Amino acid sequence: MSDFQINATEVQWLTTIFMLSIAILVPITAYLIDRFTARALLMAAVLSFLAGTFVAAIAPNFETLLVGRVLQGAGSGMMMPLMQTILLLVYPREQRGYAMGLVGLVINVAPAIGPVISGVLIEAFTWRAVFVLTLPLALFLLVLIYFFMENVTKQRPTSIDISSILLSTLAFGGILYGVNSTDDSALATILIWVGFLALILFVIRQFRLETPVLELRTFRSPLFALVIVITTLSFSLLIAGETILPMYVQNVQLYSAFHSGLIIFPGAITLAVMSLVAGKWFDRYGGLRLALIGFVLLCSSSISYVFILSQETPVVVTALLFMVFMAGIAMINMPLTTAALNALPNEWISHGTAITNTVRQFGGSIGLIFIISFITRAAPEAGGANPIAFLEGVQAAFLAAFVFSLVGLLLTLLLFKTKTS
Repeated sequence: MSDFQINATEVQWLTTIFMLSIAILVPITAYLIDRFTARALLMAAVLSFLAGTFVAAIAPNFETLLVGRVLQGAGSGMMMPLMQTILLLVYPREQRGYAMGLVGLVINVAPAIGPVISGVLIEAFTWRAVFVLTLPLALFLLVLIYFFMENVTKQRPTSIDISSILLSTLAFGGILYGVNSTDDSALATILIWVGFLALILFVIRQFRLETPVLELRTFRSPLFALVIVITTLSFSLLIAGETILPMYVQNVQLYSAFHSGLIIFPGAITLAVMSLVAGKWFDRYGGLRLALIGFVLLCSSSISYVFILSQETPVVVTALLFMVFMAGIAMINMPLTTAALNALPNEWISHGTAITNTVRQFGGSIGLIFIISFITRAAPEAGGANPIAFLEGVQAAFLAAFVFSLVGLLLTLLLFKTKTS
């Protein structure tokens, strides 16, 4: 902040613009996978991320740093669904749980160790060190792809529909910007409404196209459609838990940001490890039983937080409950996502991964805002500065998380009965 003379609101744009880039790229990855080879796409994604990292590392001003984050987000937006699609096509159906568990392990390890490593680098050197250290890693990955990556996807003759791309960009970009806006500006409200209108037009257009950018007929599978709803709830709970708990530790127990990171670190590692374990269990037991257990863990940990959290709650108790919470998330997200994608034919898997990533992104953002609103309503006068008022808000937020978990449990039971019948 001091290097570029910017405030906290402007700093938030580093995250917001990264998420916007992902949101715009993810929905069109299915088209890209149909049109180009997986090897070419993965190289393009890593090159975009590498270029963005380099630009950010040498950025002379804040605007250039934002450009770097846009390029990083574009690369990440292509990599996430592409990685899932490749692994699902490489592994046989009976081992797809393990494959998706690997995805969960990779995706969740980075957020767990990233803040710790970043904190050490910034403390010892400067914020630029975070990007400089990433450069050789991204370059090494690019070399591996170039020499060892084989194409595993089948290309289909398809043409790009510019109208769909524009509607997708306006819909997903507008909605995500609006719901993540830090103020109540009229612009944010307008963008949300315009985004929803564009989304409706985008959906209508996809059903009219012979070769849609995003194959929405996947929702004709009841299993796929219901799993999308359930995993969106679960993803909302994941984002909410990772957001609320540090707020509680810092604003109620008055620990530093570094200490709050250490408290949630075991839970983040639990999520990463259990994602791999749950993937293996999926191949043996299926996804529905795991999801039922996962939502039971979420319900029990969420309601426990409501009654246990106080200004004097031992950090060990807080951390252990968060580990239970994250274990529940791990037993829901990847197993159910794998079950949903298994219900689709291979030629629709790329569209399925694009849809799951897109819907979870937006559902997670909206669900997070809903849950966080309980904190802002419980402590409006103090603006969160009063620990007691803030604690009441956190308890209300975890009560909302419990309700979300209970709804997810009931939907999973419905899914279980539907599949059984």
